[in-house]
Amino acid sequence: MSKIGEAENPREPSREALQDEMADVRKVIDALDDEIVTLFARRQREIERAARVKPDLGVPARVPERVEEVLARVLGASHREGLSSELAMRVWTAVIEWSIQYEDRLMGDRAPKGDAQASDGGDKPS
Repeated sequence: MSKIGEAENPREPSREALQDEMADVRKVIDALDDEIVTLFARRQREIERAARVKPDLGVPARVPERVEEVLARVLGASHREGLSSELAMRVWTAVIEWSIQYEDRLMGDRAPKGDAQASDGGDKPS
């Protein structure tokens, strides 16, 4: 017979232990979310830099080759890190599309139209 409040199976964690673990999980997730927001803010600032540079290079906001390059790199990183490739592709596709629209808005009338044609043959815009 077990005492009141004890688990029937001593190998099973108590409800209190499970609640403590869940609280820890939430604390870690919250901290990770804060880190992700910080990284996205840094990424946004780099998009703002690109929007200042691209018009002078004649590069539009959307560069299909660069989109493919970023998605391929992210897919490789997701495999390496054990992240769901479905999650990675959904998130980065949304981030890229938002970034292109944001860049286009920032460039305004200075935004070149159409696909980028690299005039120097080597540099790939962001």
